[in-house]
Amino acid sequence: MLVDVLRIGLGVLFLVAGLVGRRFQPGNPIGLLFVLAGCSWLIDRVVSDTSFWWLLPQNVWAPLLGHLVVAFPTGRLHTVPRLVVVGAAYLETAVLAAARAWGNRALLDTEFAMTAVVGSGMLVLLVRQWMCSSPAQRRTLSMMVGASLLAVGVVTAWAPAYRAGMQPPYVALVLSLSGIPLAYLVGLLRRRMDRGAVADLVVRLSAGHPRASVRDALATTLHDPELRVGYWLAEQQRYVDADGSPMAPEPSNVLTQVNRGEHRVALLAHDPVLLDNPELVDAACAAVALALDNERLTAELRARLRQLAESRDRVLQASEAERRRIERDLHDGVQQRLLSVAMTLGLAEATAPHQLTSEAKAAVLATIDELRALCHGIHPPVLTERGLHGAVRELTAVTAGVDLTWELTDPLPPQVETTAYYVVAEALANVVKHAHATRTVVAVTGGAGSLLVRIEDDGRGGVDPERGSGLRGLTDRVEANGGTLRVHSSSRGTRVHVELPCA
Repeated sequence: MLVDVLRIGLGVLFLVAGLVGRRFQPGNPIGLLFVLAGCSWLIDRVVSDTSFWWLLPQNVWAPLLGHLVVAFPTGRLHTVPRLVVVGAAYLETAVLAAARAWGNRALLDTEFAMTAVVGSGMLVLLVRQWMCSSPAQRRTLSMMVGASLLAVGVVTAWAPAYRAGMQPPYVALVLSLSGIPLAYLVGLLRRRMDRGAVADLVVRLSAGHPRASVRDALATTLHDPELRVGYWLAEQQRYVDADGSPMAPEPSNVLTQVNRGEHRVALLAHDPVLLDNPELVDAACAAVALALDNERLTAELRARLRQLAESRDRVLQASEAERRRIERDLHDGVQQRLLSVAMTLGLAEATAPHQLTSEAKAAVLATIDELRALCHGIHPPVLTERGLHGAVRELTAVTAGVDLTWELTDPLPPQVETTAYYVVAEALANVVKHAHATRTVVAVTGGAGSLLVRIEDDGRGGVDPERGSGLRGLTDRVEANGGTLRVHSSSRGTRVHVELPCA
């Protein structure tokens, strides 16, 4: 009596799960597979006809269950291995039904081997599917995969054990099989509960949480920790991340657009598993549309600031390249020609001394000195010839009592090298002219995308950045490169600290 109740109850459970699935997921074949499996199970328990045309529908419940667990959650067999395993399950059922109907003992003796091969293939596919899934997909698969592993394992071992003369408890088969429709129903119930969680999302957003919590709250509601949000910039006709950089979604992501009325607001890059629950995605997008629109304005501001910073960097690089070009042209062109003229005048003065020749030579040499000073102001030649390390070492070598500390290995942008050189040069010039120091420390270090320059002396202090044109010019040069310059001066000495970004 108990066995009959368990049989009928399991068949009814299959039917209920299938009907509920057809009600809430009409486009998903999983519900239909449950209905067919339930009907086959009930036919197997009611009809005792042993002809092939009755044995086949009586036993097709097993491959139907295998079909739905391998095809879960979409109900479709997307890969060749899944098609092969499910096709083998249907073929095995047809072959064994024919063998029972016509009494073919040879085929019946292979039942254990066939069932073991097909069942093992299903188990491998289930485990591989779970291991290769994203966190959002694992949340959907976990209960069904666990119930399916148990059921496929029991069904695989049941028939061979029964034919071997064992009497396995029937309740074990029923309980293992009932886990599949129960896991499916729990999953449908959880989908309904997830939609109710959208109200909690609205409450969280209206509670004054920080800006970053909008994306986090949306990811929590959709159960997709890898969710990404892009914000629409109408002027640039593109989507950007929260920091204003162009959005580059992963190829595996599915893109869902968020609108407010007719205005495009944002783009969600989420896991494809959310396509099975479009109502949840639509409700969440509607709930966060206003908050995302506010974030879009912030992202648009960041994008504009990023563009301004990139434009400033391009201008600085162009001006640095132009200064180097002018310095090189003056050094290699005009200065060399004037030097040649001075040498010619020197030879003329030696062979035919004349006052005008001497005056012309002196004028040419004075012009050369002025050109050298001009070249140094445009761009220090020593920086081009020796690099920042050699240029700074030369500055410290000609100044008494200077200790140099150098901790820099990575190459620097040209404009950063030039700025750092002028900082050291101006600071050491101030030490020589005004500080009357006995010891000076110059430290150049780099790290974390920044260049740090520190010059300290033990002089009499009294440096005022507001009154000195040199320090004011250095401050403007440093800030134009996005850096900071701080000066601390007291009766015990002066400290100049400069930080320059190298990115």
